[in-house]
Amino acid sequence: MPRLNHLFRWLNLLLILATFLTYLAPYVSPATFWPLSFVGLLYPWFLLGNVFFIIVWLARRKYYFVFSLGCLLLGWGHLESYIGLSLPAKTAEAGTAIQLMTFNSYGFLDRKKENDPVSQARLPAVLPLEGLDVLCFQEFPIMQYGRKISEYIQGNSSLKHSVYESGGSMAIFSRYPIKAQHTHYFPNRSNGYQYADLQIGQAVIRLFNVHLQSSSVAAIASQVAETGNIKEKKTWLYIGRMMKRHKRAAVIRAGQAEEIAEKIRQSPYPVLLCGDFNEIPQSYAYRILSRGLQDAFKAKGRGLAVTYVGKIPGLRIDYVLAGPEFEVLAHKIGKANFSDHLPVYSTVRLR
Repeated sequence: MPRLNHLFRWLNLLLILATFLTYLAPYVSPATFWPLSFVGLLYPWFLLGNVFFIIVWLARRKYYFVFSLGCLLLGWGHLESYIGLSLPAKTAEAGTAIQLMTFNSYGFLDRKKENDPVSQARLPAVLPLEGLDVLCFQEFPIMQYGRKISEYIQGNSSLKHSVYESGGSMAIFSRYPIKAQHTHYFPNRSNGYQYADLQIGQAVIRLFNVHLQSSSVAAIASQVAETGNIKEKKTWLYIGRMMKRHKRAAVIRAGQAEEIAEKIRQSPYPVLLCGDFNEIPQSYAYRILSRGLQDAFKAKGRGLAVTYVGKIPGLRIDYVLAGPEFEVLAHKIGKANFSDHLPVYSTVRLR
């Protein structure tokens, strides 16, 4: 038993040190030292590991549980970004709140049915529009199918105003008139950002919709998980390829986040920021984009914050962030449907 306690103490210490590295990851650009960005991805598992050691030490009646407990308390803001502990949502007066949804819609293809397009008949069930004032899409369908989805949204809701380019992959639909708009795609045309200045009564706000660079490692991760054998050279080649893709994408996302953050800083209006960051909260890109803004989940979320249900489990990569001029009233994560992302809903109002 003493030997087992000794082993556990060392494993616990190593886990705590690794957890502190995830706390450091958001402050170091991947362009400077990319391995920290990879360590940050492991935070959900380190969180579970620390909870495990707290339970083990309490069961053994050892005071060592205070080390993991202290580690988690020192990183309380990180814990809040994955586990929502807020009180029940406030009820807003009619007409004062802005109800918005952000959703990476996977091109409106059903990943559970060999990526067949979602039929028109299914749209009311998979895309309820009631009560929404603003919709932000990433991976919106292009060309004719995109026009059909757009017609469905505008024909079955009050979301009559839009920012959408034929052939683009991002879209904003709004109940409020749009005073000005801008869309910028990065060189790959799959990622970018757009903003719309919304006239809400006498006020104007600037809504940003963003989609940062994907790592494109899900397929490789799935292959490693299903058929990989750590004794085989092929498995390590796959892992090496994953690391290279992650490094490249993390560096690109850092630059994209810095560009968007500068646009946010220049906004003459209160800012709402929605979208798919392809980064977890323990990342440089998230810290840069959330600087000076409220994370709606941390303000009003409840339960687990997972928004990605693809090949890599436990990721929160879709966000709603609000400027200090807003009060966050409610936040929730929708149910799994056809996409590999979950829709994210927030209700805010100008103070």
